[in-house]
Amino acid sequence: MRRMHLAGIFAALLLAMFSTTALAASGGDADTDTRMINAKVVEVNDQHISVIARTGVEHVIAIDDVNTKVKIEGKLVSLKDLREGDMVTVELDTLNPLKFAKSIVIAIQADSQLATTKP
Repeated sequence: MRRMHLAGIFAALLLAMFSTTALAASGGDADTDTRMINAKVVEVNDQHISVIARTGVEHVIAIDDVNTKVKIEGKLVSLKDLREGDMVTVELDTLNPLKFAKSIVIAIQADSQLATTKP
């Protein structure tokens, strides 16, 4: 009887451990139809950007100065701050029939910050 009880507890612990791991793996960092995470910007102009998603697929996404919000470290910046080579997270406008970016978050890359030294 005691073995059966211990086996049940062990099975419940294993199930809890694997379900938590599965939730973490599929959680907030997965691309969806309306969001691309860690996409690399390969082209920027006044009307659109082109990004390569983590899947290797290139997406052309419409933008404009009024309806597209761009952020770096939580601060709003201009679309002009977006550069080729930037890693971005793009949220698409689900109500727009085009692939239109309603928000773009530019990731800060550790190697892009210059170290300063005092003479």
